[in-house]
Amino acid sequence: MRVESCCQSLLAEIISEIDPKKTGFCIDVGVGTFAFYCEVFAKLGYPTIAVEPLPVKKLRQLTEIYPIQLIESCLSNIDGKQLLYLGNFAGLFNSNFSSLSPDWFGSSQKTKEVESITLSTLLKRIQPTEITCLKLDIEGWEFNVIEQLPYIDHALLPKVVMFEYGGGVNKNQGKKGWSKEFLEKTWKCLAILKKCGYQSSIMIDFAPDSQERIFDLQTLNLADEQLFNNQSVYGNIISLKDNTISEAKIHGVCQSYYQGSFIDLLVNTLVSR
Repeated sequence: MRVESCCQSLLAEIISEIDPKKTGFCIDVGVGTFAFYCEVFAKLGYPTIAVEPLPVKKLRQLTEIYPIQLIESCLSNIDGKQLLYLGNFAGLFNSNFSSLSPDWFGSSQKTKEVESITLSTLLKRIQPTEITCLKLDIEGWEFNVIEQLPYIDHALLPKVVMFEYGGGVNKNQGKKGWSKEFLEKTWKCLAILKKCGYQSSIMIDFAPDSQERIFDLQTLNLADEQLFNNQSVYGNIISLKDNTISEAKIHGVCQSYYQGSFIDLLVNTLVSR
């Protein structure tokens, strides 16, 4: 499955259906270098925030073309300064893998001090009345943001949350993004979203021949830990609060992303988790 392009199309469809008047903010946390969700949100006409400590030239250009508010910071669980462990892939610097966790598989020993803000500080800064979508791709640090959701104003809970899981190897290897530490944090993310009332959910995984998996988070038995199979690689989970999208519509969006060309798969492998 071509993860990022599929998820961009899914989110475009979902937010257009659940917030057609475009009243809510869309927040792209961990913009990276190639999958610019903030561009998708802005093109659709939603008030858009991009949170990225190491913005690339393309992102800066997008903020000149579209009304995207760029916040050059990490979204984390503290306000102040933090060390960002710069990303390393195949022996080369790759900011897509930069993480606040020194234990993340894509982290190197090189660090850079960056600004860090909490979710509540971000919300005070942007002053939204509603949040339509919160997208999180922050290299193993997703839990540190999601755990803050129960403590914000209930009215500001995002209508849609998407967060990344896994990475680096297949789940059956139990390493990298599937190590005990990071897999437990993924389950904790789901438990918090479940507690906050998120229900209708979609999982998109990079594994060969995979298709979307649709599930109800409220009825999912988290103790069974059967959501991922051994061939899972990395992907995104999209969860909706107080809304559902028809399975037929979801399938219609996803089916064109089932099999990419060899070049698509190679590029996705080199730049993704």
